[in-house]
Amino acid sequence: MIAGMTKEKENSDNPIDILKRCKIIREKHTKSAYLNINISGEWKLYSGDSVQTIDTKKPIAQGKDYGTYPLYILPSKRSYFKLETSEGSAILAETHLPMEGGYNFRDLGGLESKDGKRIKWGKLFRTDDLYNLTHNDLLYLSSIPIITLVDFRCEEEYKALPDKIPAEVKNHYYLCIEPGRLKAYAKSIHTSKNDVINAMKHLYKLLVTEDKYLNAYEEFFTYIQDQEKLPLLFHCSAGKDRTGLATALLLYALDIPKDIILKDYLASNDYLADKYHPLIEQNPSNKYLYTVIPEYLESALNEIENEYGSIQNFLIKRMHLNIDKLKNNLLY
Repeated sequence: MIAGMTKEKENSDNPIDILKRCKIIREKHTKSAYLNINISGEWKLYSGDSVQTIDTKKPIAQGKDYGTYPLYILPSKRSYFKLETSEGSAILAETHLPMEGGYNFRDLGGLESKDGKRIKWGKLFRTDDLYNLTHNDLLYLSSIPIITLVDFRCEEEYKALPDKIPAEVKNHYYLCIEPGRLKAYAKSIHTSKNDVINAMKHLYKLLVTEDKYLNAYEEFFTYIQDQEKLPLLFHCSAGKDRTGLATALLLYALDIPKDIILKDYLASNDYLADKYHPLIEQNPSNKYLYTVIPEYLESALNEIENEYGSIQNFLIKRMHLNIDKLKNNLLY
């Protein structure tokens, strides 16, 4: 729920992080939009179909002081916004996309790197499965438009719950990362939560040590580095483990601070709460299958550091990332 900040604000003599005090909210079922603002003084909000086409001649909303304000925009399209306040200006969009048939659907835009740059809005999206997306959901995604879809699930998974694909998708890649099936092993353990946690930590270690899984992530990064394939959406079944690790590695490459990476990783617990609540109620041990904890991600990152010396070495030497080029393409 953090939005992006313009250069004007970054260079302010007395900077205030507008992004932590203002956000765009889109309602899941109606896709109605609201601005939540927690800054005193007068403000104006402008909109466009992309960041580049925001019309700054005529505001779509304006007001004064704190509150939540409805925005009268088309529900079938994604919009991007420029907020001007007495404290500075910022580019905003919703981080959590309003998917009626999805849960963990997020834009990575707006996350801040160590040098104060931001990930561009509308380029990189992470999510859980797309099987239950509605017609309105697909229209919304087509308006972005999503160009490339990367599915980390294996054949058994995607045949059982096939993706519903937005009309504008040109590239659809299956990069099978099979350790998701280890959850069946973990699910069979009922002696203690520690058994399940240890099984999940083992899963994460496999993701960064087995060549067939590393090759899948390496291929994923070739698509991320190709601007012709953006905007790109990547997912697995829940969007928290295979996708969660892919996201963490991508954010490390973009020099996002570790605390922000961890916060983004753990946010899956909030977004997936409704999806997996019945399964967790059936068996308390399922909590550690259908949520994430820091130890899962750390087990993978520690394994990488032990093998390669640092995450950056791993990204350059094993994922073959051109990190400077990636930053130039995806940060502003």
